[in-house]
Amino acid sequence: MPKKLLSCCTLLLSILVFGNIAHALTIKIGHNDTSYDAATSALVKVVFERSGYNVRETKGDSEILLSMLDRGEIDFYLSAWLPKRDANSYTPFKENLKLITALYDDASSFFVIPRYIPRSMVNKVEDLTKPEIIEKMNKKIILDGQDSVLTKQAEEAVAIHNLDKAGYNLSVIPSSEWDVQLKEQLENKNWFFTPMTKLHRLNLTKKFRVITGTEEAFKQKDTAWLVANKKTERKIATHIFEIISKMELSTKWVAEINQMAYENDWPHYVAARVWMASHPYTVEYWISSE
Repeated sequence: MPKKLLSCCTLLLSILVFGNIAHALTIKIGHNDTSYDAATSALVKVVFERSGYNVRETKGDSEILLSMLDRGEIDFYLSAWLPKRDANSYTPFKENLKLITALYDDASSFFVIPRYIPRSMVNKVEDLTKPEIIEKMNKKIILDGQDSVLTKQAEEAVAIHNLDKAGYNLSVIPSSEWDVQLKEQLENKNWFFTPMTKLHRLNLTKKFRVITGTEEAFKQKDTAWLVANKKTERKIATHIFEIISKMELSTKWVAEINQMAYENDWPHYVAARVWMASHPYTVEYWISSE
């Protein structure tokens, strides 16, 4: 193709793309400031943008974001873990809200422990308070400070199971520092445990196993929902609403996107696009009209 013609085509394409973006409807998505919700939000964002919408993201706690959704200040919220973890945040506003998509099942958090620690010695949370285990275990429970919901659940678990009375204490630290300390403890074969969600990238490594018996604090086996204001459905084209209604994921897929973002130092948006390119049949199902 002659260079002049190529330049003209490029300019025309730029004008069309800019014009489409400039006049596109803006969809406002709210999500918790966690790596797993950032990954899920990135997938939804890519789908909306491919359909010609602009997307604006707002991060915050579930209570604030659900109240914003109720007032129509955002169009979607993800993800509400129901019927347990986020019930108190969701219930006051449910008359104006609509559960759109069950994004993934078995949304859970828990204490995990390295697999090199024998199950015969530590399996249940009660085992952590045995004198012989207290003697071996690191008393500082490091916690990734990015996840405020997980922090609250871990604090509740420590109180419910009297772990503080056994000498354990939570240490909330930045994500980068958490990664470093966790890696060091694993390399040194230290005895320790830490709170984690099932969607965390480290669950793909099979280096940890779950400590049982913490269901009361961590509210396990929820369903993670994409939630909309009931007025949103009138705002968005019907076929787009049908697409997002079919966007069923899994905890493993979300963890994979997180792992891509972490290992390659990518934004979640880039990792989501790469993940979608490697799962064409899943994406085809989402966008199909059947």
